[in-house]
Amino acid sequence: MIGSSKIMLEYDGWRVLLDLGLDFHPGQGLFRMGVSPRTAQALADRLRIGEAPAINHLFRAEAVKGTGVAGGSDGQTAVFITHAHLDHIGLTGWVDPAVPIYASPDTIALMAALHQVGDDVEGGYPQLQPIVEDARLAFGPFGVRRYAVDHDVVGASGYAVDTPDGVLAFTGDIRLHGRHPEASVAFARAVAGARALVIEGTTLSFGFTHAERTEFDVDRQFGKIVGETPGLVLMTVYPRNIERVQAFVTEAKIQGRQVVWPKPMASFFRVMGLSDILGFGEDVALEEIQSRPQHYGVDLAVDQIPLLLDLPLGPGSVFVHANGEPLGAFDPRWDLLQDWLKFRHTPFWPIGTGGHASPDDLNRLVEMIHPDIVFPLHSQAPDRLIPPPGTLRWLPQRGGRRFDLAGRELS
Repeated sequence: MIGSSKIMLEYDGWRVLLDLGLDFHPGQGLFRMGVSPRTAQALADRLRIGEAPAINHLFRAEAVKGTGVAGGSDGQTAVFITHAHLDHIGLTGWVDPAVPIYASPDTIALMAALHQVGDDVEGGYPQLQPIVEDARLAFGPFGVRRYAVDHDVVGASGYAVDTPDGVLAFTGDIRLHGRHPEASVAFARAVAGARALVIEGTTLSFGFTHAERTEFDVDRQFGKIVGETPGLVLMTVYPRNIERVQAFVTEAKIQGRQVVWPKPMASFFRVMGLSDILGFGEDVALEEIQSRPQHYGVDLAVDQIPLLLDLPLGPGSVFVHANGEPLGAFDPRWDLLQDWLKFRHTPFWPIGTGGHASPDDLNRLVEMIHPDIVFPLHSQAPDRLIPPPGTLRWLPQRGGRRFDLAGRELS
């Protein structure tokens, strides 16, 4: 499946857990259509339906009460997070405070900003510790190194874990068409020859296609749209893609427009240190947008869709989808948004680009690293990854599989 990233390495009672993500499947699963885990026992609910890993001595004792999972730390477990997307960090709020959770400084800063505006992960604000880039952190029999990689969120990292049986490398989410492809290439070179490689394979789910555009292409296209649209520009951008948010603000300013954000997003961006941030209703009133629509771009939160009734829209306006919510056709709210835009006679223009390497680039990364064993995951079609000659491919299955670094499946 895509998302819900969790990789555990075990040796002589010691454990390193790479990522602790929340299951992500909009419109699917037992928790959907307004049905959510019960607040007081959310982790227990997730454990009972298989949406959280039954790992002893990882979570707080009160959070796993009655589940048969032992709570509290055993002093031999540590968590390392690749980046601040919920499908990689979303269960860390339940981790026992005595279990160390490591992440990049940028990931920690982003999570702290979200906490400051009241947007914590389930279970509460996780206590994250910084791990220096490319410096070995010893933990029991393991040595862990973090490397920067390119993804559509600041602070994204890959890891290399030294074990007594060889090195395991984990890409996290990675790409070569973003703003910092050199980081992903440097990571691949640093872990070349690893005994095992765990690599994401999101785009394998959608066929063998190249990345549609680079992040810089997205910036230029947005600038062209805001410069040529005679009326109001509506948009949706994923707020954790901080670099794209700032780029859009800059492109709009060049074209004589100001971007107006939902108030919670504006507060988050200010805490993150972004400039020229305007909040809807606090800095720019609806009446101002109605009177001068050609001077604004408005990011529309999904829960604000009825605002379309009050905005000056029509064929001279446009809705720009830049990977914000609703995230895609798999999201149940996607068709709802389309219906509203058709009702308001407003064109829809998708211009985003993904945070995940294309199939060709995934194969290129595997060839550069050339591990003995490759484990493709974070994908609905991991079998589409084609390893180079000499690399053994093992496919994951939901429910967890255990392997040794000789590539043998364990019972």
